[in-house]
Amino acid sequence: MSKPFSNVPAAAAINPSEFQVHVSDEQLSELETLVRLSKIAPTTYQNLQKDSNFGISKEWLIEAKVHWEKKFNWRACEERINSFPHFTTPIRDTDGEEYNIHFVALFSDKKDAIPVMLLHGWPGSFLEFLPLLSLIKEQYSPATLPYHFIVPSLPGYAFSSGPSLHKEFHNTDIARLMNHLITDLGLGGGYVVQGGDIGSRVARILAVSYEGCKAAHLNYCNMPEAPPGVTEDSLNELEKKGLERAEWFKNMGSAYAIEHATRPSTIGLVLSTNPVALLAWIGEKFLDWTDKDPPLDTILESVSLYWLTETFPRAIYPYRAERVVTNDGMGAHSDPKWHISKPFGFSWFPNEIPPMPQKWVATTGDLVFWRQHAEVRKSLAFL
Repeated sequence: MSKPFSNVPAAAAINPSEFQVHVSDEQLSELETLVRLSKIAPTTYQNLQKDSNFGISKEWLIEAKVHWEKKFNWRACEERINSFPHFTTPIRDTDGEEYNIHFVALFSDKKDAIPVMLLHGWPGSFLEFLPLLSLIKEQYSPATLPYHFIVPSLPGYAFSSGPSLHKEFHNTDIARLMNHLITDLGLGGGYVVQGGDIGSRVARILAVSYEGCKAAHLNYCNMPEAPPGVTEDSLNELEKKGLERAEWFKNMGSAYAIEHATRPSTIGLVLSTNPVALLAWIGEKFLDWTDKDPPLDTILESVSLYWLTETFPRAIYPYRAERVVTNDGMGAHSDPKWHISKPFGFSWFPNEIPPMPQKWVATTGDLVFWRQHAEVRKSLAFL
């Protein structure tokens, strides 16, 4: 029996397969064994510190490892995940290569429902949209929901196919597949897109390049320098503090991105050999990029998903766009080529990396909506 909100629009040109998340007992047993046998590095001055200036502490990693091994329950996560409608569908790209794309959806039964596509980033996934979808399920029925919500796993993430093995894969390639997906679902005539982190780049490309995308809302806008004519005197105190955080991130928090961009093979191979190593790499971001540390189970759920689906080495290719690839990869949001000439909304959060001022963001598109939040989990930015 299909779940509520599972009725694919009648105009769809495809019949996506309903999908159930289930990891085999063998995979879970292997994960448990690897976690248990994983060594922790010897004590150093740096890993004794608890202020995160040098990264995660040894104490945090030991506690997280023990919790992962003895208390964390992946099957309970699966039960929650499977309470939402999941689908997979093959998408044939313009070069003939086929990708299997996974997505979560809440489909409305209303004929005039507005399609909204929600795009995550790294180290995010569809998981981070589930609390929002839960609220929507509580407030609406399929008969009253005014929107179709589509939450794809980007290529390389979770249960979607990885990027091409024959060429570099860019943000523009992701955008083309995402537009193909929503068009095949019969919703390409007019949709709205929200994106954070990598998803913000894909969302910007969709808004600029595809007629069917009528508006975009972002919560991330990377800009390496102030636009001409915008001075610091014109900024409010929160925005000034935001620029201080941007400077901190540039100098002290961005080494991971350089590694992803310049040595994706090495870091991908390294972190695919040991789940506790992957926990350290990703867990640091959940701690650094939030106003308040998320529950440990929340971190472990995401890291477990990455490990069990072999996401990490398949998912870091977009970093090459900003730091290495310069042709059509969509690097900085301030590039005039990617100016959004459609309704453009933005939500500002103080723990974004980096949180750009309103007057800066306004130069990158036709900004019709701006909301400055004083406090919120930074995890919105890698949604």
